[in-house]
Amino acid sequence: MVQDKTPQEKLQEEQDHKEHVHHTKINAAAIADHILGNIHTLHVKLHQYHWYVKGPHFFSLHEKLEELYNANEEWFDTIAERLLASGHKPASTTAEFEKYSMLSEDPADKYLKAEEMTENVVEDFRSTREFTVRAIRLAQEEGNDALEDTLIAFKDHLDESIWMLQAFLGKEALEDDDAYDEDDED
Repeated sequence: MVQDKTPQEKLQEEQDHKEHVHHTKINAAAIADHILGNIHTLHVKLHQYHWYVKGPHFFSLHEKLEELYNANEEWFDTIAERLLASGHKPASTTAEFEKYSMLSEDPADKYLKAEEMTENVVEDFRSTREFTVRAIRLAQEEGNDALEDTLIAFKDHLDESIWMLQAFLGKEALEDDDAYDEDDED
């Protein structure tokens, strides 16, 4: 008779598998854990900025930040559920999200000027977009069309949000975008 594994044993197997993937051949699901980690960090940062933004653009930026954190939450759920539907086990705890996030947060950011907060959000969206592009390419190579489509839609959301926030800052959509500057040099 085969004995069921304990939750701890199942978790250990999952973590061992993820470590193996991260150290051998990375896949789209592994990169998606970084995207989910970033989205988790953005949840906190977008709320912080929404609560503490001040100045002449308070009303418009306060509303936009709320719109962004609501959309962020939808993408958080959509991407995780797409991974589950594809047979993967996405990160699902604060400890995992902190491990996988490539974004940072700072309690002192609540004292930033509105424009500085906006610049930080743009940079965080760009960083998340870089992981998303990488995951899209891997999903395509893996033949995971559904995950690829989900990530393409998420990238479109990030691109549009970056464009709007850049416009708020009086900049062009791709201005100061290292990812596109590097492509221009190739």
